[in-house]
Amino acid sequence: MSFDLKIKNGDISLNADGSITTVVGNNKLRQDILKILLTDLGSNKYHKRYGSYIGRLNIGDVADNQIISLDLERSARNAVKNLMALQRAQSSRQSLSPGEIIVDINRVIVERDELDPRLYNVSVSVLTREITDLTASLTVRIA
Repeated sequence: MSFDLKIKNGDISLNADGSITTVVGNNKLRQDILKILLTDLGSNKYHKRYGSYIGRLNIGDVADNQIISLDLERSARNAVKNLMALQRAQSSRQSLSPGEIIVDINRVIVERDELDPRLYNVSVSVLTREITDLTASLTVRIA
């Protein structure tokens, strides 16, 4: 079983005694999905293919809502497929629990926010080897 440091509000989470909080299983997988979606593609110099374009789409000033939604969906889907490949590579060196492994992408839903048209809600649902449907959601702002 692998673990990761728990991230809360963009920072490492600490327990009341000052020790570092870790995440495992489905919680780790949800955090891994959010991390890869929020990381700018190419910004990690050791893993240039890690990340997505969700946070920085270069579409233009007058892009159609449908074009933006499709671009966000494609970027999220590609990032999760890359995460699946990274998991396969990791599993050859480290034991992963069934709750940490993505078997398939169930759906990627992108919806424009009703209150603020600059915001898009992105929801990624995956099937884990534990046979659970895990969903990770985030909101991004397109300027």
